Amino acid sequence: MNKKITEIYNAMIQRTKFTDEISRDLEKKIKGMLKEEEGQMETLEYEQYRNKLFEAASIAEEAGFIKGFRYAVLLMAECFEQDDEAVKP
Repeated sequence: MNKKITEIYNAMIQRTKFTDEISRDLEKKIKGMLKEEEGQMETLEYEQYRNKLFEAASIAEEAGFIKGFRYAVLLMAECFEQDDEAVKP
């Protein structure tokens, strides 16, 4: 099931990621975290570290989308279930 949700994420959400306020805020926070390391590391080491942080953030963002999507569907199913019980004679 996660495969289909991941496909939705990659097809729809990932494309608009850079215009998304949450993604821009996350990028700003990561760059803020990196300021201290930038002056203390060699350029190549810093770039590798930076790339790992952004990769981890991307993985976490996708996982959060999947969890949120699944939760929303479960919540919606529960709402419909309660609606069916409310209209039963």
